[in-house]
Amino acid sequence: MRAQRSIHEALHGAPNQWEIDLTALIRGCSVVSRWLAWLGGAALLLSAGLITLDVIFRALWKVTYFESFELSTYAFAIATAMGMSYAMVTRAHIRIEVLYSALPQKWRPWLDVWAYIGMSVVSVALLYWSAQTVLGNWQSGARSNSSLALPLVWPQGLWLLGLAWLALLSTLYAVFGLSRCLIGQPDDAHRQLGVA
Repeated sequence: MRAQRSIHEALHGAPNQWEIDLTALIRGCSVVSRWLAWLGGAALLLSAGLITLDVIFRALWKVTYFESFELSTYAFAIATAMGMSYAMVTRAHIRIEVLYSALPQKWRPWLDVWAYIGMSVVSVALLYWSAQTVLGNWQSGARSNSSLALPLVWPQGLWLLGLAWLALLSTLYAVFGLSRCLIGQPDDAHRQLGVA
């Protein structure tokens, strides 16, 4: 009898500690994603400043000092990787809603969960192959083919950090949505994962 009551409470009753912790974890991850997006934006602004200085130096003195092209490509890749998780958290990513809006409301949370499961699978695969690239460049001691001769593992490591955060966060969101749907709270899943 007691076991049945605890199962019923876990499925339909007041939120248990695991559910509360998962919600708090998602909230904390949103804050981290915002900071990563700000860091990515700062990297883009810094690279824009370096490009401006390179253009001025090239126009006035026919010389470039800052290797802005190389650094800006690294900044763009890092900013993109770090911004993807923020786009996911704020639901700024693009979703095709043709089928979504045609289905009844009770199916939409399940589609949200499947979308995040798909995002999780793709981001984990991207993380795996990107990690293979970074690891290979680290083992071989690869450097950029410029006067900077920058070890490629530095910018690629930051890029990989952004991809790892996306993979972790998309998996966490998929688990959150699936758990909410399975315990009979699909509206919670839809509020957190659904189309904004």
